[in-house]
Amino acid sequence: MAKGIVVKVWNVKAGSSTRSAASQISDSIDYIENPEKTGVPLNIANVNQLGNELTYVTNEIKTVAGLYVGCRHISDISHATDEMMQIKEFYGKLDGRVATHGIISLDASESDPKNAAKLMELLNELMESIFPKHQVVYAVHTNTENLHIHFIINTVGLDGKKIHMDKSFMRQVMEVEVNKLAEKYGFTPNETWKKEKVKDPLPFPQRKMMLRELVDIAIEQTDEFDAFIAYLRSVGLIVNVGRNITLQTEEMPFALRSGQLGENYSISAIKKRLDSKYDPFKPVVAGDYYSAVMPQEMANIVPKKMKAYKDMSKEEKQEAIHLLRLGRNPWSEARWDNWQMQKMADELKNVGYVYKLVRHYSSGKDHANTAMEKIIELRKQISQERKDVRSLMKEYKPITSIYQEMKKYMVRACLYDVYGYSEYRDDFERYEKLCHRLEVGYGKSVEEVAELVFELNTKFEYLKAQDKELNAQYKAIKAFVENGKLKTVSDNYSFFHAIGHSNALYEAKHYGIYASDMKYIIPADTDIKIRVVTRPAMKDGKPTVETVIAIIDKDGHVGDEISSLTMSEKEFNQKIYEIQKVYCIKSCDISRNNITENVRRV
Repeated sequence: MAKGIVVKVWNVKAGSSTRSAASQISDSIDYIENPEKTGVPLNIANVNQLGNELTYVTNEIKTVAGLYVGCRHISDISHATDEMMQIKEFYGKLDGRVATHGIISLDASESDPKNAAKLMELLNELMESIFPKHQVVYAVHTNTENLHIHFIINTVGLDGKKIHMDKSFMRQVMEVEVNKLAEKYGFTPNETWKKEKVKDPLPFPQRKMMLRELVDIAIEQTDEFDAFIAYLRSVGLIVNVGRNITLQTEEMPFALRSGQLGENYSISAIKKRLDSKYDPFKPVVAGDYYSAVMPQEMANIVPKKMKAYKDMSKEEKQEAIHLLRLGRNPWSEARWDNWQMQKMADELKNVGYVYKLVRHYSSGKDHANTAMEKIIELRKQISQERKDVRSLMKEYKPITSIYQEMKKYMVRACLYDVYGYSEYRDDFERYEKLCHRLEVGYGKSVEEVAELVFELNTKFEYLKAQDKELNAQYKAIKAFVENGKLKTVSDNYSFFHAIGHSNALYEAKHYGIYASDMKYIIPADTDIKIRVVTRPAMKDGKPTVETVIAIIDKDGHVGDEISSLTMSEKEFNQKIYEIQKVYCIKSCDISRNNITENVRRV
């Protein structure tokens, strides 16, 4: 327990409006004048008796439901907010730090309510010493084990100057003056303020880890908040409890608020941990947001090969020489044609993949923007679940960190326990001690915690992988939209997609859907129609789908007809590519009837 008097201050901030500043000041004054903050009423008979006891205080003083209440440079304490705002408005300083809220607390051994009058005298003299031109409202509270006085200071003084209090001011001015007045009024000064400031022997991160471990062990050893505080004090920590818990060892130059140790160490978090430490682990949620969308199988090109000159026939040699005389190189042209064909095939494959993505995420509507919006929505859901998993990781870190430490000793402990290797006895004892902490402090077994750690890590990585894949798919669609290529996919069927054989084959293989369909493809700027019939079939003793393509001229005569059953998938795709090239098919319409008028533009 800290010995001696203590002072703390913090800023009250507001926006730029008059009402906002006034509201903040009013709320702060209402807080310190709240009768519920009086744990032990002061039993003052009347204001005159109070005035007799406070010989040094000349301002208005009164009692409010057992509270000592006073003020400085305020003519009517019941209108303190209005009077403070008048000063702010006069100097045009209404925003930012509108007030400073402070508290001076006595040592527990000197916290008899009878000392309230002297505490008010001390506060009044302190304000006269360091803030003589500033309005102040103050009140004594007795609702904690330490008698203390709250004070609200208008940051704008009667002379228009604004208060600026930093750590240097607190240590060099405020703490020095409070200690001096404590001795004057017969209270114990704060010995830590008198000590020469020295550097903490531990680096700050290491100090935080040490304090976290002490707090974690205190939670494991206790079930109630008061017992938790008592345990910390029993192991040598200086602990103060107010709006925050402050922790300090003898070697630390200053105290740390528990909240500075992490999210799990604020007062509310500690109380929650005490209440729920034996609860079963919460389920770890990681939904399935990404479904693999495989690229469409596209035509594979057959490279054009040029024979070596020595292997050519007489006619081939004459043709090659003829081209060379014309300034053309048939060998270079062959390589160029192969490169161009490969580029076209790759482009078709990319378009097919993106088109499949668009159909998948827009529910078959072929709307690129709808697909991208859906991916964004899915990524937001993943992001929320990743945050939830991270929160669980933080919440259970005090428990999982014990398990992580146990893993260091696990193998050697086993060698001692099972095989009797005595040199590992210390490791076995450490391991057993950590097991005991888990079982007694949290009611958990090693196996339960190991399963939790695995589940948290696995599901976090699973969500991360889904998000990465969705991001790649979004970028693929976005790239095609930005360069205009997706318009062909969205507004006009490419010839390969209009045939639809690869899609029917994919659905048959992966989903067991064996389609039956007949349609007519009407290429733009041509005199032909192409009939496409898709139906269930058997190939090599296995169920599949067959696609039959027939070319119909302008007079209705059926010309070339090919079937996917009579050749490999690669050969069939090549035939589709050859038909597209021969008839110069760039875009097309689809009709379900054998008439050119009833078509569907896609």
